[in-house]
Amino acid sequence: MHYNSTKIWKVSLKGVHLLLLLMLILVLVVEGYTLITVYTEGNAALPATFGNFERVRALLADNGQRKAFSFAVAGDTQGTGTFEKLAGLLKEEPISFLVLLGDCVRNGRPGFHQYLRAELAEELRMPCPTFYVVGNHDVSKDEFPISRFEEMYGPTNFSFDYQGCLFIVLRILDKPRYSTEESLAFLESILSARRRDYKKVFVFMHIPPPVSADFVARKFENPDKFIALCDKFKVDYIIAGDYHGYARVQHRDTVYLVTGGGGGHLEKEKPGAFHHVVLITVGPQAVSERILFTKRAEEFEDILERWAIADVYSWMSKNVWATITLNLIIVCCCTLVLRRLLRRRQSR
Repeated sequence: MHYNSTKIWKVSLKGVHLLLLLMLILVLVVEGYTLITVYTEGNAALPATFGNFERVRALLADNGQRKAFSFAVAGDTQGTGTFEKLAGLLKEEPISFLVLLGDCVRNGRPGFHQYLRAELAEELRMPCPTFYVVGNHDVSKDEFPISRFEEMYGPTNFSFDYQGCLFIVLRILDKPRYSTEESLAFLESILSARRRDYKKVFVFMHIPPPVSADFVARKFENPDKFIALCDKFKVDYIIAGDYHGYARVQHRDTVYLVTGGGGGHLEKEKPGAFHHVVLITVGPQAVSERILFTKRAEEFEDILERWAIADVYSWMSKNVWATITLNLIIVCCCTLVLRRLLRRRQSR
């Protein structure tokens, strides 16, 4: 059997041309999908119920006096489909507000916050006020500093009261990158002036203080001073994330509740490693807790959308001229390949 080597070479060359053409077209399709996704979803405004602004906190003032109320806490959601499932469960619960305990994005790049806004506009929009504790993944000193976080979401140290209870949110981030001096001064000031006026006090933060070996998290500056303040003023609950799991310990008069199973990767060898959010109910006589569980969920559509907004568009926006040049090269290459294929077809 004899093979025509010239014919085989031409067929192979045609296949290479077709494959090259498909790859070039795919690049243009990805760019088109990215731009459509960004301009239809990525530029969405924050929901009116989301953020740490005074206008969001003011929404709680109109609820009237109640015998009991509930709120929810979720940590380390990291923009995954898992938290979409948990958010769906929360929407069925009569909660007054939700506190996200930090690390709601995978890293502190603007693109990931743009993706978070897109999700908040649709799947993650909650009917109740939702507050955002800053976590170590939410900020970057170079690309997304604390000042930009506060501009987008509101203050990182603030307080509000609700139904006779005081709620304090703190910016507690890892050392040596971030100082806790301002946050601890804010905490001491609030507790000194207002603790006696409230029946319960809850403090929310991202990194938990080292009061137990049951959870190991990042270290922050002056943890002993923080614990001493909580002991002195008999804070009822310290609620934190960072540890990707669940832990609960009692230290003197204070419950330390750690809940970081909102969607981020779980370290299976650690105790309490499961995806969850916690509902806390404050009644006339006691505070109770209930855990809502779910399994990990990551849909392809979410992965593709996050990649387009957080990675592809981020690169395109930072490298505008490179993107324009690349597209011109792609168009020229597509034109040349098509011309070659058409000539070969006409020469048969």
